[in-house]
Amino acid sequence: MIGEWFAAVPALLVAAALLIVPGYAAARAARLGGLLAWAVAAPASLTVIGLASLVAPLIGMPWSIVPVLVLAVVVIAIAAVVGFFFRAGRSASAVSVPWASVATIGGLVVGAVLLTAQLVYVVGAPSDFSQSFDNVFHLNATRFILDTQNASPLHVGQMTSPSGGVPFYPAGWHASVALVVQLVGCSIPVASNAVMIAGAALVWPAGVVLLSATVFGRRPVVLAAAGVLAAGVPAFPLLMIDYGVLYPFFLAVCALPAVLAVTLSALGLRAPENGASRGVVVLFLVGSLPGLALFHPGAFVGWLFAGTLALLFAVFAYLRTRPARRDAILVLSGSAVWLVVAFVAWRILRPPLEARGWPITETLGQAMGEVATLGLSDGAVPIVLAVLMWIGVIAAVRSRRLIEVYALVTLVVFAVLYIAASAFPWGNFRDLLTAAWYNNAPRLAALIPLIAIPLAAYGVAVVAAVLARLVQRTSMTPRAAVAALVAVAVVVVGASQLVAVRDAVVGASGGYRVTPDSALVSTDELALIDKLPELVPEDAVIAGNPWTGTGLAYALADRRVLMPHLLMDVSPDMQVVNDDLVDADDDPSVCPAVEATDVDYLLDFGTHEVHGATHSFPGFAGAAKSPSLRLVDSVGTARLYEVTACGR
Repeated sequence: MIGEWFAAVPALLVAAALLIVPGYAAARAARLGGLLAWAVAAPASLTVIGLASLVAPLIGMPWSIVPVLVLAVVVIAIAAVVGFFFRAGRSASAVSVPWASVATIGGLVVGAVLLTAQLVYVVGAPSDFSQSFDNVFHLNATRFILDTQNASPLHVGQMTSPSGGVPFYPAGWHASVALVVQLVGCSIPVASNAVMIAGAALVWPAGVVLLSATVFGRRPVVLAAAGVLAAGVPAFPLLMIDYGVLYPFFLAVCALPAVLAVTLSALGLRAPENGASRGVVVLFLVGSLPGLALFHPGAFVGWLFAGTLALLFAVFAYLRTRPARRDAILVLSGSAVWLVVAFVAWRILRPPLEARGWPITETLGQAMGEVATLGLSDGAVPIVLAVLMWIGVIAAVRSRRLIEVYALVTLVVFAVLYIAASAFPWGNFRDLLTAAWYNNAPRLAALIPLIAIPLAAYGVAVVAAVLARLVQRTSMTPRAAVAALVAVAVVVVGASQLVAVRDAVVGASGGYRVTPDSALVSTDELALIDKLPELVPEDAVIAGNPWTGTGLAYALADRRVLMPHLLMDVSPDMQVVNDDLVDADDDPSVCPAVEATDVDYLLDFGTHEVHGATHSFPGFAGAAKSPSLRLVDSVGTARLYEVTACGR
C-alpha cells in the first residue's frame, strides 16, 4: 500500500499546486507575504478555478489547465496593479516577533502531517473511494466534465437532468479533480483523494492559523497551537469526508477561515497581517467570495452570517469613535443596504424544498450538549480540545476585547444554527434559519470548528502563561523548564489525536474499503468493472440499477451508463428500459426505447443497494433467463449481459 501512495505523489503535488499556486502568485504580486499570503492563496485559487470553469465554454475553450492559466495571469496582473497603488510597509509588530514565524511554520507542518496521516488511513489505498450515495454523483460528474470538456456550473447538472432541470450546480470540486486527471493521467478516485488530502492538509490549517492570529494576536503559542489543533476536531474535516460524502462543501469550508480572517481585517477590526495594505486585503476578500460560492453556496452563506456579524461589530466600533454625523449616516446607510442584500442572498441561496427535508435527530438538550463538548453529529467528544475551548471562552469573556467578543458571538450563532437543524421542533422557524444547509445538522457541525479551534488555541496560550508563572516560582533550571513545557506540548498533541479523532478515523475508513460486502461496490463488482474496457465498446451504453453501484462503471471504467446517478430525470424511453428490458423479444415497446437510449449492455449487481434502500427495476430482474440477453462475463455474482434483441 505504501508503494501505491508513492505512485500517487504526482497527483498529490498537482492537486496542491492547483489549490495554492494561482492564489499565492497573486498574493505575492500584491506585495503580501508570510502567513497572510499563504492562507489567502487557496481561496483566491478557488476563485480562479471556479471562474475559469464558468468562462471557458462561453469563449469556446475546452476545459483544461489553459483557461485556468489564462485567468490566473489576469488575476495576478490585477493584484500587481492594486498592490502597486496600495503599497504598505511591514508593521513593526510583524518583524519584532521572530518566534512567530517559527511557531507558524511548526504548527502548519504538524497539522498538515496529522491531517495527511488521518486521511491516508481513512482512504486506505489511493485508488479506493467512498462507498456512499453522493460519491456516485461526484465521481461521475468528474467523468462527465472530462467527456464533454465543459466544467461550467451551468452545464454539469445536465448529467442528471438533460432537460435543464438542474440549471446550476457548484462544480468547482469536480473541475479541480478533472484537472488533476488530465495533468497526471491518474484515475478519478486517485485524483479525488489527492484534492481531498491537499485541501485538508494545506488549506484548512492555514486558514485556521490566520483566523486565530487575526482574533487573538500573533503570540507564538497561539499560532503553533492553532495549526496543531486544526487536526483535532472530528466534526471537520473528517465528518465531511465520511458523511455524504460532501466533497464540494468540504473544500469550500477548508477555505472559509481565511476568508473570514480577511473580512475582519478589511473591516478594520484587526490590522492586516504583516502590515498589508487595507486596499489589498479588500481586494482578496472580494476576490475570494466567488470561489466560495462556486465551490459550494453553503460555505458562502456561512461567510454571509459571520461576515455580517463582523460588519455589525465594525460599525459599533466606528460609532464609538463619535464620527461626524454625516459620516455616521453614510456608514449606517451602507450597512443597512448590506443587511438587505445579505438577507436576500440568504433567502435565494437555498436548495429546493424537496431537497431540504432532513428531520431533527435529537432533543434540544442533546444538541446543546454536543456543542458544549464538540461531540457534534453524535460523534466522540474531543475532550482535550473541548476543555481548551472553554478556557479560551472564559479568557475572551474576561478580556472583553471587541474582536474576541465577536468570536464568542459567532460561535454562539453557529451553535444556534446547529441546534436548530438538529433539534428545533418548530419546522418553519428551523427552515428559515438553516434551509441554506438543507436543514442538515452535519453541514452546520462543520462550521463550529472554524471558531472553536481558534478559541482552543487561545486556551492553550492561557494554560502556557499559567505554567510559565509556575515555573518562575520554582527553582527549576531553564533546561528542565523547557523539557517540562515540551512534555506538556507532546501530551496535548497526543491527547488531541486519541479517542475522538481515532474513533472518527477508524469509523470513516470503513466507508472507503472495497470488501466482499461493501456498501456500494464489492470486490467482485469492482473486478468486473475493471474488465469493462475490454468487454464493452467505447460507444456502448450500459443499463443497470444505479443503487447497486452499476452507475460507477462510468467513472471507473469510462463506459457510458444509462443512469449515472441514483436520483435523476428519467425519460420515457429510459423508463421502458428500466421496466421491460428483459422482455425485449416479446414487448414491441422495448426495442424503440433501446434504440433511443443506445443501450447495448446490462450490468447486474444483484439487489443489494446502498444505505439499505430498495428500488424496483423489473426490466433487469431474471436477466439470466431472458432470451433478449446474453451473458458476456461474470465475477462472483456480478454479471455483464449483452442485449441481443432488437437486431443487435
